[in-house]
Amino acid sequence: MRPYFAVIGDSFHAALSSRVLWVAFVAIWLLLAFLSPIGCREDYTTDFRGQDFHNGTRMKAMLAQGLVDPDSQSAPIGRIAAAMPEDLRRQLKRVGEGDEVRIRLSVLADALNELLVDQSWYDAAAWKSTLRLRELRDLDETLEGDLTDSLDRRRARLRIEAAMPGVFESRSSRSMYLTYAGMDFPANLAVDKTQFQTLINQWVLPTIINWLLGFVLIFLGILVTASIIPDMLQPGSLHLLLSKPVSRSLLLISKFIGGCAFVLLCVTQLVLGLYLVAGLRLDIWNARLLWCIPVSVFLFSVFYSVSTLAGLRWRSPILAIGVTTIFGAICLVTGVIGGLFDGLVTRPDRLQHMVTAGGNLFASTRGGGLVRHDADENRWVELFESDAMNQDRVVPPVRLDDDTIVTARVRGGRFNPFGSGALDLLVLHQADEWVPEPSVRLPTATSWLYASGPDSVLAMNTGDLLMTSRNQIMKAAGKRVSNEDTGSDLPQLAAEKADSWLSKLSNMMGGQTEGFAPVLPEGMAITPPRAIAVDPQGEFLVVMVRGRLVRLDRPDSPVGNQAEGQTGRWSETAQHVLDGEASRRGVIAIEGDVLLLARAEDPILLFDAESLRPMTTVEVPESMIGVGAVGLGDGKRFAYLTGDGYCRLIRPVDGNADGESKGYEISQPMGPSEVESVAFDRRDSLLYLAHHTDQVDIYSVDDLKVQTRIRPLLSRWRWANRMVVTPLRTVIPQTGELGETIAAMVSGQSAISVSENSEDEELVRYKIARPVISCSVFIVVMLTISCYYFSTRDF
Repeated sequence: MRPYFAVIGDSFHAALSSRVLWVAFVAIWLLLAFLSPIGCREDYTTDFRGQDFHNGTRMKAMLAQGLVDPDSQSAPIGRIAAAMPEDLRRQLKRVGEGDEVRIRLSVLADALNELLVDQSWYDAAAWKSTLRLRELRDLDETLEGDLTDSLDRRRARLRIEAAMPGVFESRSSRSMYLTYAGMDFPANLAVDKTQFQTLINQWVLPTIINWLLGFVLIFLGILVTASIIPDMLQPGSLHLLLSKPVSRSLLLISKFIGGCAFVLLCVTQLVLGLYLVAGLRLDIWNARLLWCIPVSVFLFSVFYSVSTLAGLRWRSPILAIGVTTIFGAICLVTGVIGGLFDGLVTRPDRLQHMVTAGGNLFASTRGGGLVRHDADENRWVELFESDAMNQDRVVPPVRLDDDTIVTARVRGGRFNPFGSGALDLLVLHQADEWVPEPSVRLPTATSWLYASGPDSVLAMNTGDLLMTSRNQIMKAAGKRVSNEDTGSDLPQLAAEKADSWLSKLSNMMGGQTEGFAPVLPEGMAITPPRAIAVDPQGEFLVVMVRGRLVRLDRPDSPVGNQAEGQTGRWSETAQHVLDGEASRRGVIAIEGDVLLLARAEDPILLFDAESLRPMTTVEVPESMIGVGAVGLGDGKRFAYLTGDGYCRLIRPVDGNADGESKGYEISQPMGPSEVESVAFDRRDSLLYLAHHTDQVDIYSVDDLKVQTRIRPLLSRWRWANRMVVTPLRTVIPQTGELGETIAAMVSGQSAISVSENSEDEELVRYKIARPVISCSVFIVVMLTISCYYFSTRDF
């Protein structure tokens, strides 16, 4: 092997003597020198920004009400509104008088930031009626002299948030400030240190690596190494090499390995430099970043294998560079076409939320559509059209009874929760061939529907939770009902509100509409990150909001009747304050007397559903981000969907000889990969797994065996994608997807969360193995052809 190592060593010496290599070295050192002054510091989250508002319209209406409603002027919202700048107060009064006034969020944010300095608006007696989080209670108990300026501003911000529930997004209590040479950047990130490290590892570092290593260094590497094979084929050089007892194939492979020396030397310096900058300046010691070195060399070898074959065939460095450039263009075009098919053809058909009724399966889609599976024709029938450019949003459908489902279509609601135009609850009945019929008017900006037992439906909007009855819905849709309407008092409440001079402000704040009544206790609001789990019988629900778990019981339930003064509203019977930042997202589910909670970066927590007392935890690998969870109807098991695209069971561990439980465990993946959503049908005890865009597997939860597989017929464009585009992407190596492999290695995650709005979070899974396999096969094929050509030709 010594001759071959000598050839590799000569290639390293040749690379070190290249002027281009030293130019690249200098450029890398200058880049690292430019990045080295970057630093960070941590401080409390104080100032408001435009993106801190979850519902700016609600805020505008609340401030206007505080100015024009005499009953609100002495309340916290009235005191805050009175402290606003004069010009803004004048505009808010016009809003309260019914005028259409556009006020930018940045103007509201600037006005609130002024209140952080001058806190004369605060009155302790007025704020006793507000719902205060644990952080605010602790700060209120701190003596004035013990508060720093930053803490004082933080307390003022929390008081403003408490006075306007349902207005603000949940933010971490501490924020990271980027610095450069000791000077603060003009804007902070409003994320805590853990989230900051995730942002750097999952976005910033992979982006730098992709651009510098995936484009610049590969282009320079091909320029430098294109002459290695043609130079080797020169008569004097080749005869000298072949005079030794060496194999032609191994000689060519040795030259190929040696040709990777240029990129290896450059990549090693750049990656090690970024690793040290991230560690020394940002305190992010991420050893996974070092995986970029072999992956980047592997990416270069894909292009260099083409350059090697071209150099053997034409013995010209210029032609080798030209052929490699053409190959890179082909890879780029194929990747772009594949991305277009993914975004415009496949993604819109991806099933999002499923529900069954009358033996039919319905699902909302990522393309803003609603589909029903036609078993006779084995295809998805569009009730609302799915389209990549669709700006509408479909509220997840809910089964009202065996023959009826309800949903809503928010016009223009893809990026705006309020949408445009009136928002009606839509009733789809089997007897009407599932044609949508308008029913009761939904509360403004409704984003989610929940079935609450057999006789009522809950609607969640930007900050409130409201309820209507089944009979109200059917009457409004022109259907006959078999019994007296148990919710006949609800329209009366709404009518009284409609006659009020504050009705428009109430509508702007997402208040009740005809047929709906609020269920949350007075002063409580639910803002993202939030999650709701409703008891299947509709007796209670559990809300996760702003770092708290709250159990609410229905007034007519045995527990709910114990509360006083909560007529028409559900009563809070238990709560639990969660550890960690209140801004963490999570998923919850109820099964029997057990509540499951899964938040990012935390183990799965299981609680007693009645008292919210912690029961046990289930440790999960770091890469398993919780996407969804449903109970399986047996009082103990959950189906848990994770970010890697698999469904797993959360189940009790078999007890010991005395029958005592040993806690819970997470099972190995069950069913197919690339699972998009899960749903459970309690009536038939069936578990539905939607996967690979629009395929569905239906399992019996008793034995977890597949009962039915839905493999619908493909549309023309989907057929073209499967039969033409997918084979092309398989044959042509997708070098661009290796960037996702790098991002997964650096971040340690198999997927990334992308949100179009606070209620539409989509998990985009990294393609980790596919590009590695396709590129590996391509390298082997190209080198095999090159070795055969080199061995059978007389040079």
